[in-house]
Amino acid sequence: MGKIYNPESIRNVALLGHVGSGKTSLNESLLFRAKCIDKKGEVARGTTVSDYTDEEIKQKMSIRTSISFIEWKDHKINLLDIPGSGDFSGDINPALRVAESCIVVIDAEFGIQIETEKHWQMANNFKRPRIVFINKIDKEMVDHKALLEKIENNFKEPPVVPIQIPMGNGKDFKGIIDVIYHKAFFRDEQGKIIEAEIPEEYYDEYRATRDRLKELVCEVDDSLTEKFLDGGKFTDEEYIEALTKSILQYKVVPILFGTSIRDIGMGAVLDTIIRYMPSPSYIPVTDGTDLLTNEPATRSILGENNPFAAFVFKTTIDQYAGRISFFKVRSGSIKSGDEIYNSRTGKKEKVSHIYIARGKKQIEADTITAGDIGVLAKLSDCRTGDSISVPSAPFQFSPIKIPQPIYFTAIKILKNDVKALEVLDTISQEDLTFHVEFDSETKETIIKAMGDLQVKLALDRVIALTKAEIEQSVPRVAYRETIRKQSQAQYRHKKQSGGSGQFGEVHLEVSPLPRDGGYEFVNDIFGGAIPKQYIPGVEKGIQDALSQGPLGRYPMVDVKVRVYDGKYHDVDSNELSFRIAASMAAKEAFKNASPVLLEPVMKVTVYVPEEFTGSIMNELTGKRGKILGMEAASNTVQMIKAEVPLSEMLTYSIEMKASTSGRGTFEMEHSHYQELTGPLADKVIEERKALLGGAE
Repeated sequence: MGKIYNPESIRNVALLGHVGSGKTSLNESLLFRAKCIDKKGEVARGTTVSDYTDEEIKQKMSIRTSISFIEWKDHKINLLDIPGSGDFSGDINPALRVAESCIVVIDAEFGIQIETEKHWQMANNFKRPRIVFINKIDKEMVDHKALLEKIENNFKEPPVVPIQIPMGNGKDFKGIIDVIYHKAFFRDEQGKIIEAEIPEEYYDEYRATRDRLKELVCEVDDSLTEKFLDGGKFTDEEYIEALTKSILQYKVVPILFGTSIRDIGMGAVLDTIIRYMPSPSYIPVTDGTDLLTNEPATRSILGENNPFAAFVFKTTIDQYAGRISFFKVRSGSIKSGDEIYNSRTGKKEKVSHIYIARGKKQIEADTITAGDIGVLAKLSDCRTGDSISVPSAPFQFSPIKIPQPIYFTAIKILKNDVKALEVLDTISQEDLTFHVEFDSETKETIIKAMGDLQVKLALDRVIALTKAEIEQSVPRVAYRETIRKQSQAQYRHKKQSGGSGQFGEVHLEVSPLPRDGGYEFVNDIFGGAIPKQYIPGVEKGIQDALSQGPLGRYPMVDVKVRVYDGKYHDVDSNELSFRIAASMAAKEAFKNASPVLLEPVMKVTVYVPEEFTGSIMNELTGKRGKILGMEAASNTVQMIKAEVPLSEMLTYSIEMKASTSGRGTFEMEHSHYQELTGPLADKVIEERKALLGGAE
């Protein structure tokens, strides 16, 4: 591709919406309308540009963000097709980080769905101007007026308003009225688009819609507000300028209608993108750190001579093509042959080729300029979230915020474990929400992710590539232990076996600290009862004891240990003797200090349609949860906040899908530890002893 676009002629647009709303079909139809492809593919047949991996073709859904570019009326539009399933929601933040605007796709038949709500809120968090595209408007049983009312009632921040009106509903759909340009558009029997005057039967709806839009957009200009209040008439130029300002100032979201499968409304979508959606200069500077000074700094889109700096928002690792890194240039430009610096690795690397992407197709480019999106292949170690820059001006952008995992599974690899772990590591580099960890306390390999489908597809990929045999189970919980009262103990370690012996005596006191107090060591030795050179050995011994508590040999936390006396021998004492004595004394003191188990508690935020709130609160309460409150996330979705023990949440991702028919979602993160007593604690300790006894 030879043409280089300046930032003002570029649009980076994320396609958001619930799974099945038609984002991928819209992407395909926009490419076809702009004559970027000769033939439209279909999701059902696995022939679309953006769903091109084996997993996506098999599942008939987007699993990873795909990038395509369109050249339309002297502009370049980069489309980011985002997965609509909550299992792959980790792709949304990186995409919104590099896209200045978005299109929220809503299925006209099913309306606003739970992931649409979440995507809308995430776009709000990033303050991204957007378009709502109501897809499949020609489906039977669709009532566009009723749907509009629901959307307008649901999405009030920012307010939504149509700039088009469908003529007819469902199978009677005939065409679109453009509210801005006062025209009706029909499609004749040959499929040709015909422009005509607005039919009289739709004129009242057209006037009401235009007046509502006028009322909203005039707020950006005092002179227009005054004209509106006086009943004055806006010129088309004033109207369009005010609408543009309103969209970019986050005061209006325009609604468009169409059907991507039948290519209805595609030209209007492309025109709306370049007319009303912002260029990269909408976000002129990006925060980060100047690595020469280690001081906070920024990089700017604007200016021709700025040093190159870019943010890597997506990584794929192919067994044949190698590592592929997708990046957004935030400053300067990059061309083939340049040298780049990776802030994470601290290494320099020469760029041999630069590409732009249209699905899996990579087209070589000479230069990628500020505001544009490009692809680098076969970098030695480049990962999602990395910052790359010119070596003479190294820069690191602020990190991506990635959602915390909500689904956990333990795996046991019975065959080809080394190869299987290598593939799992590759997957975790591609997807920042997919974690593989070995828990030394529970002796398990744990996968932490966003959902069971995400894990299933990952393990299917591992098995296909390595022929590994993998078993799954519910993970064990890493508990902690602490004490509830003060206790003292002493221990003398004495050993004589010819020559120099071993001698050390330690007197200590243990007491509980407040929750999350950690560990505190106090040296209250006076008069040299334990010489200073042996105190490090004493503290090491205490730490040995803290590593395995008296109940289930879980680590001890929130403990203060005060060493106040002891004895030594001029010849036989050494650091090892005091380490052993301190460890044994601490263990004895812990036993007598009313030890108790601590279990991890999660802060849980649940998003569900209103009709499910009662059953969800009952579920959480039944899981020993504490309901902290409930508030409206939108007009139709409630947000329930709770604290629930981790042991009760390990399978909740699957349970919630079943209890809410897939309409509920949740987030969670670690909150604190709380005491666990009674039969549940006894069961945990019993299982732990059986596990450790078996291991021994």
